[in-house]
Order: sequence, then structure tokens, then C-alpha cells
Amino acid sequence: MEELPELPENNDSLAKRACDQCRQRKIRCDRELPTCSNCRATNRSCSSTGLGQKPREPRQRVLITHQYERKIDNLDSRLGTIEKMLHNLTISLNSRNPPGLPSGILTTLSSTGSNPSSAPHEGNADVIFGADKDNESDDFEATALMREETAFAAQFIETATFPFLDSEMQAAFSSLQQLVKLQNVESARHEARFVNAKPLPKGGWAEMPMPSADIVLSVLREIKEHPPRGFPTIATFTGMEDFPDNCRRIYFATEEYSLVQWGIVNLGLYFTLQERATASEGDRQIQLFQASLLCRDNIETALTNLPLLLPRRRESVELLILAAMYSIEESKYSVARDMITIAATICQTLGYHRIRTSPSTSDSEHKAMLFWTVYIFDNALSLRAGIPAATQGWDITIPKEIGPKVKDVNPLWKIGQAQWIGWSELMGRTYKELYSPEALALASEKRAENARQLAQALHDVAARSAPLIEHVVEKMKISGGYDAQARFTYDMAVVGDALVQWSALTLIYRAVPSPPGSLSTFHPECIHAAREAFSSHEGCMVMCGESVFMKAGYILWNVLYIPFIPLVVLFCHTIETSNDEDLEMLERFTEGLQPVAPVSSGVTKLYQISQMLVNIASLCLKTRRQGQQDHNMSMVGDNVEMYLNQLGFMPQYPQHGHTYGVGAPPPFGSDIDQSIQLGNWFSGNTHIFGLMEEDLSGFQNFEQ
Repeated sequence: MEELPELPENNDSLAKRACDQCRQRKIRCDRELPTCSNCRATNRSCSSTGLGQKPREPRQRVLITHQYERKIDNLDSRLGTIEKMLHNLTISLNSRNPPGLPSGILTTLSSTGSNPSSAPHEGNADVIFGADKDNESDDFEATALMREETAFAAQFIETATFPFLDSEMQAAFSSLQQLVKLQNVESARHEARFVNAKPLPKGGWAEMPMPSADIVLSVLREIKEHPPRGFPTIATFTGMEDFPDNCRRIYFATEEYSLVQWGIVNLGLYFTLQERATASEGDRQIQLFQASLLCRDNIETALTNLPLLLPRRRESVELLILAAMYSIEESKYSVARDMITIAATICQTLGYHRIRTSPSTSDSEHKAMLFWTVYIFDNALSLRAGIPAATQGWDITIPKEIGPKVKDVNPLWKIGQAQWIGWSELMGRTYKELYSPEALALASEKRAENARQLAQALHDVAARSAPLIEHVVEKMKISGGYDAQARFTYDMAVVGDALVQWSALTLIYRAVPSPPGSLSTFHPECIHAAREAFSSHEGCMVMCGESVFMKAGYILWNVLYIPFIPLVVLFCHTIETSNDEDLEMLERFTEGLQPVAPVSSGVTKLYQISQMLVNIASLCLKTRRQGQQDHNMSMVGDNVEMYLNQLGFMPQYPQHGHTYGVGAPPPFGSDIDQSIQLGNWFSGNTHIFGLMEEDLSGFQNFEQ
């Protein structure tokens, strides 16, 4: 390097400096000559000798050669690598644990750089950077600084924006950011549980307004002549002759009635009025819907005021089953699960799950049917939430079939309930043997063996239910497709079993590793089951005809009640493989929900979530294809993959240092890697379907 000569200092250059007095006082100098304004105001002598300034160092001229250009390029490359490492570190320290993995596994995962907890457990940072715990006090400052910088990086990434994106892509990217933020909130920010609950009057629930007696009497006469066809009503009222008596006790009370009895009547009236309104027209329809909304307010008031310890009686179980059904239709699945858990406890306390030594009676068979209804709901809602069920098969001794002494129940319903009990058993086993903390700690080969055994058991249940499904389908074809007098019929519940089968099979095969050399995380059988589920859904929507109410009922009780796992699987597979056909299948599914959304809040939220996933998948495919020529789009793609990794949908491999995409290495490494990836995916799946209880009004969706 050539040294440049020092420039001579002259009076002009000195005059342009701040004066010595202003510099010492650390105030701004206006540099006026011969005396600055500050010195004039204080009657000080104004001089500018450079007092207190550092001596000027000799400047050097740098000759840029090819050698230095190469060094600059190397530095730029290394900075890019460091940036990616910071992104990966942020993911590592901020992503969640797989549900309940043992601490020993977490320690091993930390040493390999896999995703640990969202709040880093003690020692994670030290393991990553190779620190010795014996010298922990010496490294305290460095560790604290690293955590502070990581938190800053995470905050920066969460607020990253790309103004060059068009409005559709920007909306999709913003929705993805919001998904991650909601996931990182420790306490669920569900909507208010019952927004229609009213304050109880001084006289209690007896003073709450009820539908007019004339309307109720007319409806009771109708259901006596034409028993309800609706799925919720049939599932609950095993003896319809009791319901009019319950209504009389409330409307013509000669003695006090309990909050439980009042709640049962309002719930029964709500379902019945809704069904009758759907089958009516004109003023009659408006009248019935208004009456049902009055019952809705009473239902939410009753459930809000339920005591913590309900009476251990049969009517409490009936109330809780009805309340769970109402909550499911309102997309409040955590509330439904709470209700069913309490119902399961009461059933077990009363011994409904055990064979009695006394001869079987109509009453005992009704109690058994109530218990099995609780059991079916318990397993489905628990799997949906990613927790074990409150009732376990090894503790049950009563038969699975509905006894002959139970009257007023469709014979086909008795066959169907036995099939649903079989499905429920498999749901409980699926969580226990594939996705529970104990299952995630197993070797991948053992877990895959469990999955194949579950798949075979599911095929056996499906084979037993196939004749019933075929019979109902044939009957619906002859009668014209569906019953226009009901919101959702038993027939559609049976036909929807095929969808449930493929959905459950998708979840089971998700736990089987993909073959060596595969470019997808998912086993081919898993993808096949997911696609068959979408095909089955399209067939069911056709069988529902033009009735949006029938379609809404089918979606609530077959697609949402048991979480539609194929939606998330096909979403992930579309991103992994850039498969346009799978993206089109997701788009058709979403488009089919749109006309049904106005009649159901649950379908509305499913439509919003599905549209969001379609938008994100489209964004990911666009950035991947355009990023090869556009550096800006490549940056967006990196951020999208990072967010998907945080959601558990795109695994990251420490040995390769990047998230999985097209052309990446085989998706599974060690057993621990696979356990982490499987646990994260299941947790992310639970999070997505948990959004059904969130306020989604803030998400930036757009119409395609």
C-alpha cells in the first residue's frame, strides 16, 4: 500500500472547526469569525487550535486488485453463511418441543442441533456452541449476549416485510407470519367461550325468556308424528317419549326444576327447532329460527353457570353430551372436550362402563348407550387436541352393541354405533402407539410396525362397515340423494364414514418413514390415503345435493369433528414436491366450502384456514420458481421455509444445514431426528385445527 502525504493545515481549515471553548463545553458552535456567538454571549476569547482533537493519522491509498476483489467476494459469501446460521439458530431456540419428549432425548437433540423447545431449556446454548459446563460462570456473559442477540434476530424476522411482493403474495406471507405468532403464544387466545350468555335475573333461570308455548307445542306434535331425522337429536334422545315430559316440567312447572333440566330442554328444543326451520319456508321458517336463537342464548347462559361439581346423575350426562354437540357445531372444540371429559368421569363414577350382575333392563341399556356416546366423542376430541382420552378400552366390560330393549332407535343406528365405537378405539390407539410421548421415544422401526398393525385393524373395521355404507348409498340414490327435512341425517353420517376411514389412514401412515431415496417426507401410502380422502369428500358433497344446510352438517360432523388430516398432509406435500395437481385439489376443496360458509361459523373458519393454506402453498411455489432468477424472491422463499419449519411442516436437517425441499437429501436421519420431525408435525397439525377456535378476522386472506 502507498502512504499518502499528510495535508498541511492552514488557517482556513482551522477556521472551519468548532472553537476550543465550545468543544470543551460540548455545545454546538456556529463557527462565525472572528468570534462565535457562544463566546460573544459569555465574553470568552474564541480560539480554534484543535485542542482536544485526536491527531490526524496518515491516510493510505488502497489499490484494488483482483486478489482483493476475491477476498471481498469471500467475505460476502461468509456473511451470507452467517446470516443463514443466525436464521437456523433462531429457529432452533424458538421452535417448540415435540409434545412431551423425555428430557434425555431433548439433550441429545440439542447436541445435534435439532429443534428444541421454544423457550430454550438450561444448557441448550452451551451445547450448541460447545461450551464446558464446568466453566459456565466464565461463559455467562457470552451466553447472555448470544440469547439477547437471538431474541433480537427473532423479533426482526417476525416483522420482516417485502414491499416488492404483489398484494396477493404479501397477504399470504403476512398470514404465515401470523400463524407462527399464534403458535408461539403459550396460553391459547381462544374467543370468548359463550358470547351469547345473558346475566341471570334475580329469580334465576326460571325467569329467562323461552320460546312461546304455542310454537313448542306445535313442534312437539310434529316430532310425535314424524320423529326427528337429524343426526344430533337421534344420537342423544334414545327415548323421544321423555322429551315432551321434560318440556312440560319447564313450561307448566308445579315444582322447582334444576339448571340441568332447564339446560336439557333448551338444548333439545334448539336442535329440534333448527331442524324444523330448515325444512320450513317463509314466515314459519323465520319464526322457528328466532325461537331457536332464544334457546341458544339460554343454552350459553346455562353452560356458563354450570357448577364445577355436577350431580352424579344420568341427566347430567345427557346435558353434557348435548352441550358437547352444541359446542362442536359452534366450533368450540376445547369446550366440547371439557364437557365430555366431565361426562366420562360421571359415567365411570356411576359404573355405566361395567357389566352389572342384575339382568339387563331398558334403563341399563340406555345408560350403556350414553356411555358409548361419551366414549366416541372422547376419543375423537382428544385425538384432535393431541392428548389421551379420559376413557380407556381396557377398563370397559359392557358390550359394544346397543341392546334390544332400547326402543325408538333406528336399527341401522344400532349397527352404525358399533362401527363408530370401532373407529374410536383406533383413534385412541393411534395417539397412544404413534404420537404420544411414549410412542415418540420408540425406535422408528417399532413405530412403523405399530402403524402397519393399526392400518390393518382400520381396514378390518372398514370392511365390516362397508355393507352398511353400500346399503345407505343405494337407498340415497333411490330416494334422490338426501332427506330435505333434516339439516344432517344419519344417512350422510354413514356415507361420511368412508372419508373418516381415509383421513384416519392418512394419520396412521404419516408415522411410517418414506422409503430410502424418496424426495418426500411422506410415505406413498400416506399420500395415496390423503388423495382418496379428498376424492371421497367430493363425492359426499355431490350426494348432499343443493342443500347448503346438509353440506354444512356433513362438513361439521365428518370433516371437522374428526380433524381432516389430509388437508395438512397434502399442503405439506405440495410444498415439498411443487406438485401442481395436489395444489389444484386443495383449491377445489376450498372453492367447495365457499358457498356453504355463510350458514355455519365452523365452515366459515375452515374455509378461511383452507384458503390461507392454499395461498401459502401458492406463495411457496412461486418464490421457489422465481427465486432461481430473482434474488429478492429467493429471500422471500428462505423466510417462507423458515416459518414452515417453525410450524413443524418443513423439517430441518442439522447435517445438511437447510430445510427440506425439492432435491434435498432423504427426509429421515436418525431415530431421534425422525421423532422430532414427527412430533413437530403432529403438534403443527394440532395447531392448525386449533385455529378453529381463534378469531381469524385479522388474517389477510384474499379471493383467488
